Amino acid sequence: MKLGLTLILVACLCASFGCIAGNDKHDDRNQSRDQGVKNEQRRLVVNSPDQAVAMAQRQYRGKVLSVQSSGSGYRVKILNNDGQVFSVSVDAATGRVSRN
Repeated sequence: MKLGLTLILVACLCASFGCIAGNDKHDDRNQSRDQGVKNEQRRLVVNSPDQAVAMAQRQYRGKVLSVQSSGSGYRVKILNNDGQVFSVSVDAATGRVSRN
């Protein structure tokens, strides 16, 4: 009876160690993914909407109405002094600013 109980206890302990080891692998994947995101941000010239707005305002004068993330960067909508509304694209990878 004691031997059977001991074997069950040992089996449960072994199973729990496997779960703990599995969590470490999951944590490693998360850390690897997070590191990849950080590396991607370092490679980008433009890392935030505020930075995109600043770059757009350096090239085009006016009041910024909105800024949106687009596929490859940001789109900044500007109202100029003549009352015209236009959009400017800011490429996140290169920092290139172009009027649409």
